[in-house]
Amino acid sequence: MAQEIIKATKQVNGVEQSVEATYDFGDSLGAATALFGEEVVLDGFRRSSIITAQSIMRRSMEAGKSQEEVQALINAWKPGVALERTVDPVAALTAKFGKLTPEEQKAIIKQLQTAAKNA
Repeated sequence: MAQEIIKATKQVNGVEQSVEATYDFGDSLGAATALFGEEVVLDGFRRSSIITAQSIMRRSMEAGKSQEEVQALINAWKPGVALERTVDPVAALTAKFGKLTPEEQKAIIKQLQTAAKNA
């Protein structure tokens, strides 16, 4: 069986600390199932897949996708296969713009107006 190295870092009392440990997760689906049982392996797969699906859904909301478009993306998605990411520059700018201070927003507007005049 293969030992996996697990690393973790954490700020503790203002100092970044790191630790590592090894753990045998099994080197195949069959080995993992033998070590932990089918229910545990399937539950781990489901949890990981749900987290990935939620990430896809959040990115879709940020891009302004409708409920139907999000559902279509999830229907086409296969766990373990990365989806092609398409970035909507207007949606990305709008999402970031809303998080800026009023002063930062004014500076961005001024830069855009200057760029538009020079285009």
